Amino acid sequence: MKKSNVILMWGAITGIALVIFFQILKATGQEDSGFKWLNVLIMFLGLFIGTMQFREKANGGYLTFGQGYKTGFLMVLIITLLAVISTIVDLQIHPDFIDKILEQAKTNMINKGMPDDQIEIGMHYTRMFTTPVWIVVWVVIFDLLFGAILSLITAGINVKRKPIFDETDEVTNTETNN
Repeated sequence: MKKSNVILMWGAITGIALVIFFQILKATGQEDSGFKWLNVLIMFLGLFIGTMQFREKANGGYLTFGQGYKTGFLMVLIITLLAVISTIVDLQIHPDFIDKILEQAKTNMINKGMPDDQIEIGMHYTRMFTTPVWIVVWVVIFDLLFGAILSLITAGINVKRKPIFDETDEVTNTETNN
């Protein structure tokens, strides 16, 4: 299998799985719950399996740390692209999404017992950073940051160095010397 095919396939599988998971959370009203952190686990599993598949199917069963990190990060770029597309579509389909974020932020500030002037200042900054453009920027930052970290971890787990001397080299050398 070609190296690029493994990266594209596992980046797409992981990205689609993350989009579906987020849509399930959204449909059940759980997008603000602790379940949203399962996204990191899904991304980790996709990167781990994708890097392992790259090693086994496209790289002859061996993988250096650098190859593993590069493979993982390229998958993260595909995952991020799918997440950005999904976010833009979501913002178009659910224009009230930003209003819900603002409402939740204000409720959280009130529940913390913040004075009205601090709530107003907090809401000013919340409004400033919850525009559609900023939401897409936050998605990119989150995916690239966690993706880079998870790519480091999965690369380290999947490293399998090619032996300096393998059995085929010894047989070839012995036959040529005779």
